[in-house]
Amino acid sequence: MKWDNGVAVEYRDSRVIFDPQVSNPFYSSVFVTHAHYDHAKGLHFPDQTKFSTKETQELVTAVGGVNVKKWIQVQCGREVKIDDLEIKAHNAGHILGSVQYEVTSPEGSLVYTGDFNFTDTWTMRAAEVSPCDVLVVEATFGSPGFVFPSKELISAEVVQWAVESIKGGRTPVFQADSMGNAQELIRIFNTLTTLPVVTHPSVTRINEVYESHGHTLNYANWGSEEDFQHKLGKHVLIVPKRLNLPEDPKFNVAYTSGWALHLRGRRKPFLLSDHADFPQLLRFVGEIRPRLVLTCHGGRFNETFARYVSKGLKIEARPLRLIPTTLISAHKK
Repeated sequence: MKWDNGVAVEYRDSRVIFDPQVSNPFYSSVFVTHAHYDHAKGLHFPDQTKFSTKETQELVTAVGGVNVKKWIQVQCGREVKIDDLEIKAHNAGHILGSVQYEVTSPEGSLVYTGDFNFTDTWTMRAAEVSPCDVLVVEATFGSPGFVFPSKELISAEVVQWAVESIKGGRTPVFQADSMGNAQELIRIFNTLTTLPVVTHPSVTRINEVYESHGHTLNYANWGSEEDFQHKLGKHVLIVPKRLNLPEDPKFNVAYTSGWALHLRGRRKPFLLSDHADFPQLLRFVGEIRPRLVLTCHGGRFNETFARYVSKGLKIEARPLRLIPTTLISAHKK
């Protein structure tokens, strides 16, 4: 296996790639873990055969209006066979439809997590643990400084801040990922308060997919500007992270993300994340106990997290990008 603008796995004449960033005809089979664009670009490729969960395919369609062609559905616990490779999806706990992929070959097994969360949230169950020889794990928050509050604590903080904003005559506005964190926020307010929730249209499109798969979300859509003005007041407003909000003294703005740890400025930071934090990452690796860990999707934290795995868990670890890896070498150790 190797990094080839995606996690590439080859065995004899079998070639598959997971979460590719660019279209490469060398890999005829493309597997996508979830619908966030930095992982789902492969569903836009016109020629390759594409594999994902139904939820992921529907979310990608809802976001971009793309008609995904040459697509095959995967389901958790069911195998897909590509020549000598058996590929099975497992829940990743990240967002709706997110999965890890377990790849089994005659030489051994690997698991590629993509983005994952190793704790239950308001909308997702924690990622599954699948034993393997090689674990290819995301390291987005693979540094000891990233420790997130519990679900209960962060929910209480979010609600308290929103209620105090409304009491002060201001509308609480949460800037969040339209897919994942936004739905978590809706469930927090639906479950813990009676406050009405208003969502930006780009969030509403995602809500509708969640609802179609059994998630109960109570909210109103922000339609026209005039409609939006009528909804200001004793409501919670949820908008995309990158929305350019007008400077309005009626707004009290919060930013929800694991990256809020480093936020500077006027927005209130909330460490609400659909990723595993550093302790969760270590616990996940520790429960699997693979022979080798390869880190990815963490930028400079790929090396940081690999170092902590090697020293703290006594498991060989390195960034995936460094050198190609053979399963058989890990399997025989």
